[in-house]
Amino acid sequence: MKKVGVIFGGVTCEHEVSIVTGLQLIENIDKKKYEIVPIYIHSDGEWYVGDKLLNSMIYKDFDSYKGGIDKGYIPPTKPGIVIPARGLLAKETFIKLDVVIPAMHGMNGEDGSLQGLLELANIPYTSSGVLGASIGMDKILMKKVFEANLIPVLPYTYFLRDEWEASRDVVIAQIEAVLKYPMFVKPANLGSSIGISKAIDKETLIAAIEVAVCYDERIIVENGVEQISEVNCSAIGRGSKVSVSVCEQPVSWKEFLTFDEKYLRGTKGPAVKTGGAKSAGMATMSRKVPAEITPEQTAEVKELTAKAFKALNSKGVVRIDFIIDNADGKVYVNEINTIPGSFAFYLWDFEGIKYPQLIDKIIELAEEEHAEKNKNNYTYKSDIISHASGALKTGGAKN
Repeated sequence: MKKVGVIFGGVTCEHEVSIVTGLQLIENIDKKKYEIVPIYIHSDGEWYVGDKLLNSMIYKDFDSYKGGIDKGYIPPTKPGIVIPARGLLAKETFIKLDVVIPAMHGMNGEDGSLQGLLELANIPYTSSGVLGASIGMDKILMKKVFEANLIPVLPYTYFLRDEWEASRDVVIAQIEAVLKYPMFVKPANLGSSIGISKAIDKETLIAAIEVAVCYDERIIVENGVEQISEVNCSAIGRGSKVSVSVCEQPVSWKEFLTFDEKYLRGTKGPAVKTGGAKSAGMATMSRKVPAEITPEQTAEVKELTAKAFKALNSKGVVRIDFIIDNADGKVYVNEINTIPGSFAFYLWDFEGIKYPQLIDKIIELAEEEHAEKNKNNYTYKSDIISHASGALKTGGAKN
């Protein structure tokens, strides 16, 4: 039976959302095929491991329970997790992991940093790789890559926090020179609508920036759309083999989805069919499936979903969010979520793929990617050291 590590939590503003995604996945994975190793990263950065983490109630006051839960870590030199010894005579425990599922959102988990550790440890994992994850997390670089691949995005500009602190007037003037109101101000490296505000004039623009700079050093400002529809579509695959899902249209909002609308409001209102999947998450949000857009727009959204997936060298399952300007019908890519909330299982359910099957698929893709990576040659012997032995003396360094 394969040992599957599921990592959730993390040092991120999206910590609690990651807990929901991780526990939801664990509830729905096929226990006859996989032995689950839950790995929780506390908001203080400590790693915990073990079946005690499966009790969802402990996360309401984790500090009261953590004393009885083993700590652990994934070393960069071993394909598994180490549980240090607790006593003088005890020995550390090593659990080999056959695959890891990062159920992480936001910084320090979805941004490529965790993926880098898993690469060093040579463990197959289910998300996009280091490059795809890091670019997908950074809204500025992401849009630049999309533009280079002729993928439509809304007009935008960006600036740094120290530029704002040095001269607010200059930053405001630069923004107003290239964009028009309304605008949306966003931290470059956050998701779940955290830190995002709408600006309708100079006063609200300043207020929105003051919020955003609390969350990130780099800030992106985008043109708003007056008559807007949001549409989401998921993709799954690796390399040139990509499949796309049905399109969805969130309906419980007016201008953009807040954190509460994404993760809290839906638990009290109508929910999309889940195919038997348990727990809350993105699946509980009110939505129209399929999205009520034209056949031409549906085809364009699906085509752009596959194109964006490939442009960022994505892997596993992602969700891509679109904005449609209802005034002219134009479709724009808003952002990619390389580890989407609830792994976007609710979209694949409408394609006849249940959540346990989706998990099987992303594990299969992780193993394929890992096998492909290990075909690469990582050694190359040359005589450079022997020939350069004289130049290696530091007293009279040669260039």
